[in-house]
Amino acid sequence: MMDECFSEIQVNDKVYYFNTKLQECSGTALMRGPAGWVVVIEDGNTVVVNEGDNYCGHTEGKKRVKDHLGEFLNG
Repeated sequence: MMDECFSEIQVNDKVYYFNTKLQECSGTALMRGPAGWVVVIEDGNTVVVNEGDNYCGHTEGKKRVKDHLGEFLNG
């Protein structure tokens, strides 16, 4: 089930985003930072996904964990 609410993303969710070539890609949410969610992509690299720039949806992961520290530090 695709959910379009950026504020509901949690650690281990699958996040869909647009890369610099406007191709839809996906990765696993790692932590919430000041510029958006840090997402781990297939080759082990990370990309920052934010709501106003490159976010296009997410699906809930099996082992979801709320990022309490990221919420506290980044509001």
